[in-house]
Amino acid sequence: MNINLKSRRPFHHPARQILLFVLSCGYLAGCAALQLEPITYQEAVSRYQETGGIENYRCALVAADDQYRAIRDAQPIAVEIDEVLFIKTAGTVQELQQTDITETLTAYAADGMTVTLTMVQQFNFSEYNESDDRNVDLVIEVEGKTEIYKTFGAACGL
Repeated sequence: MNINLKSRRPFHHPARQILLFVLSCGYLAGCAALQLEPITYQEAVSRYQETGGIENYRCALVAADDQYRAIRDAQPIAVEIDEVLFIKTAGTVQELQQTDITETLTAYAADGMTVTLTMVQQFNFSEYNESDDRNVDLVIEVEGKTEIYKTFGAACGL
């Protein structure tokens, strides 16, 4: 039986990568607060309808690469419904209320958390300009920590 040791990586290499990840992230509790989890549109709309809301505007944002191409098989990490943004952190759906809006920026806040959506590009407008696809920078701030996500929203609008 021959064992080729040259093709095996030493044990310390993966351990070093894990250590670098932990150090780059800071305290693990702080990272968890910024880590967005997938949220389904159904989760968001059900929560919205519990408060008596009737949806008019909607946009589900999925994680994207550096060129704003949706990551394959990605689930939404944020859902906008009217003036409310839904995200999920630590297994809990967070509901943030709109605090500011301009032509390219929408800000949301709740419970010490702020999220800013900056529209980078709109394209593929519907026939009557009721909806469009868009590239969006999502910035989340919690307890002095900031995380930036590049996202893609398909058919955002009415």
